[in-house]
Amino acid sequence: MLVEQLGPHAHSVLRQRFEGAGAECRIGRDLGCDIVLDDEHAAAQHALLTLLEDGRVRVQDLGTRNGTRLGGKRIPAESGTIVEQAEIIVGTTRIRIRTRLAALGPERLFRRDYVRRHRTPLATAGVMACLAFGIFLQWLDAPSPLLPGLTKGALVALGVIAVWTAAWTLMAKLNRGTWNVRVHTTIASMGAAFCAWGYWVAGLVAFAVQWSFLVRVGSVVVALVVLAAIYLHLREATYYGRRIALALAGAMTLVIGITAWLVEIGVDQGDVNRMTLGPDVRLGTARVVPNRDIDDYLAEVDELRIAAARERQRSLLVAPLVDAED
Repeated sequence: MLVEQLGPHAHSVLRQRFEGAGAECRIGRDLGCDIVLDDEHAAAQHALLTLLEDGRVRVQDLGTRNGTRLGGKRIPAESGTIVEQAEIIVGTTRIRIRTRLAALGPERLFRRDYVRRHRTPLATAGVMACLAFGIFLQWLDAPSPLLPGLTKGALVALGVIAVWTAAWTLMAKLNRGTWNVRVHTTIASMGAAFCAWGYWVAGLVAFAVQWSFLVRVGSVVVALVVLAAIYLHLREATYYGRRIALALAGAMTLVIGITAWLVEIGVDQGDVNRMTLGPDVRLGTARVVPNRDIDDYLAEVDELRIAAARERQRSLLVAPLVDAED
């Protein structure tokens, strides 16, 4: 049987192999145990594992106060339980048991992912794209001294990437024992570049074609990019599984989105060029004047002139004008 002590993130921190029918493995805080635990919730002699002749393992609790748990239930101290493979809880420590009878999954094909394989050129390209965006925004503002503005944009972009990357590399060091600086720089810089340039291009296209919904589409795409970047950070920096990493990435994306929205509201309220628009005024759909050619209008004018001349002649016959001399 193979007995493993698991760490906080379900990775093995201690592994020991036992052979032969009747082989025993004692678990507890006592130095005489085969697996010594640094767990104040475990007894000195807490649990006993015995390898049986049929290849299975008998798990017994040695009469402890906190008990030994399997699948959330306490193992009876008198009879114990027999397993082929299992994960038990001793105090607050997880112990995994595996025997020859345990089914093994197929061999996984080793594939080095794209980010790790090309992390150096991708990190360089991402940082340069973020620098270009920061400089580009400062250039659009067209400050009178151009060089200080461009320098400011570059420093802000570098500062944001550096702080974000430093946080994730520190988390990776604490959890996995490695920094992975280039990997986290690649994820952070490429994600920031896609968000910045993508949102700006979406706004430009929306203004050019007068499709305001493109701005909302750009916001959704930015949220998806942030979600993917945080998910990759979590997978590289922790031992979390896919579901937990995806749930945490979704929660962090939601928090970042709400924060950005509140910041945007504050900036908009403090803008001196802000204008409060009233309700939209829209014309009705009824057509007041039909579309007609100029010749039709001129023909009607001639008819009006002829009719006016006839009426004038009739009025003169009825009441001729008096000579001014008379």
